[in-house]
Amino acid sequence: MQDYSFLFNTSSSNSTGSSYSWLSEYANIKNGTYKKVLKAYYAKKEGSTDQTTDSNKSTATKDTQDKTATALDKVQAAGKELVSSADALTTMGSKSLFRQKEITTTNEDGTQTTELGYDKDAIYSAVKKFADNYNALLDASSAKDNQSTSVLRQTQNLISQTQKYAKTLGNAGITIGTDNKLKVDEKSFKEADMSTVKALFSGKASFASSVSDKASAIAISANSEANKQSLYNSTGNYSNYSTGNLMSDFF
Repeated sequence: MQDYSFLFNTSSSNSTGSSYSWLSEYANIKNGTYKKVLKAYYAKKEGSTDQTTDSNKSTATKDTQDKTATALDKVQAAGKELVSSADALTTMGSKSLFRQKEITTTNEDGTQTTELGYDKDAIYSAVKKFADNYNALLDASSAKDNQSTSVLRQTQNLISQTQKYAKTLGNAGITIGTDNKLKVDEKSFKEADMSTVKALFSGKASFASSVSDKASAIAISANSEANKQSLYNSTGNYSNYSTGNLMSDFF
């Protein structure tokens, strides 16, 4: 507390200058100058706290953006892998997996028989890879750090499309789980009618071709969303130099 005792000190040692000094301090107290100084001081302290809070919020926002960008990169990569494995199955012509060729088998008596047929081992391997990549894309798209509604919508379109083929897939030894993932039973697959398998996976009108289209759409959406993430900095302004200053001026 301010000591005002000097106001009542009548000692002859007080000079005219000191009288003016205490009168000045008294005037500052009376007109509220000291109060204003104190308010300004505490306002500055509170402002410093607000700046720290804003900084923490910016850091948290940046972390979220980084995680989202990483998740979208994984979706894009998984989409491309599925497109690649689907295209390997749908390829026509001399490189088609469904092009019949001479298959030699060994009989129980040790003799060998050669006949024209499908290379079921090669086809199964390709379909298994297709299913694994399909499941990997579902995992990437449903990751908690992926907040893109467009990617989730495109993924749901893929799932809905696959459900339409559930019965035919089942006839080929491929089931759809409750988690929407594909499971290929090797024994059932190789014992299935290869014409059914071929209809599912060969050519542009096949199930595999439709999956390739959906996976490509998912990858494109993920790439688009990732580009949007990179256009903004943690304060919400555009980070692109040419458009950044212009857009920031409006907000």
